[in-house]
Amino acid sequence: MRRFFLIFSLVSIYCFNGLAQFTPPGLGKAKTASWFAIGVKQKLNEKGTISSATHLGLGRISDPDNYNLFQKQSIYVLNEEISHRFKEHWAYSIALSYRWQNRYKGTEPYELDDPNARQEIRAYGRLSYLVTFKKMDFAIDFRPEYRRFYDPDFSSATENTQFRSRFRGKMTIGLNSTRTDKLITTAEFLFSTTKTGSWSAFKYKETRLCLYYSHTVPKLKTTFNLGYMNNILGTSSITGVHYLAFDIAIKNIFGT
Repeated sequence: MRRFFLIFSLVSIYCFNGLAQFTPPGLGKAKTASWFAIGVKQKLNEKGTISSATHLGLGRISDPDNYNLFQKQSIYVLNEEISHRFKEHWAYSIALSYRWQNRYKGTEPYELDDPNARQEIRAYGRLSYLVTFKKMDFAIDFRPEYRRFYDPDFSSATENTQFRSRFRGKMTIGLNSTRTDKLITTAEFLFSTTKTGSWSAFKYKETRLCLYYSHTVPKLKTTFNLGYMNNILGTSSITGVHYLAFDIAIKNIFGT
């Protein structure tokens, strides 16, 4: 299944449309993690108010007792998102995502668990309020998600369904007059309820804090993003996971 997914994704990247920055997904408890993504973003109308975004992402994690952020393969992600900026300050998106995530035991030698992976099909929407002040762009997002989980053979997982809500604030600062260099900061708070036989309480689960440096090469229609994310898990017993992230976004490869 993983081999098919990788071949399908690598072939599809030439014809899919994508986004301009692809922040890492949460990869669970570890000390460190790494994330790489590539995608494109394509305008779907002349005004550029409607766009299609697709990316392929790969994530790796360390064992719980070391800081090797490239140690083990964790996740494969294929994501498609359609966005519409329908007012000066308002935009919405709808998206569909497929994910394959390896599962490892929590005790040494941290081998693959049984079942060894979890598949996820995710649908989500996003409502954004957008405003610009001088060289700074601000966005406040609300993102509800429906997540369905499966074992590797597509049988229903023990924790099989989740409803999750995400609230995010984002600030982008232009570093030069052409805005080819930017600093991007985000703070995101996640709340969810999960079905394991019965539904759990809907409550806060984690916080994700990101800092990115973004550089665009206009002749290549390409943006390179290098960033750091601190994923803070839990409430009474808090775990922090440190991420190094790098992504490449190609814009309007089909013109306009």
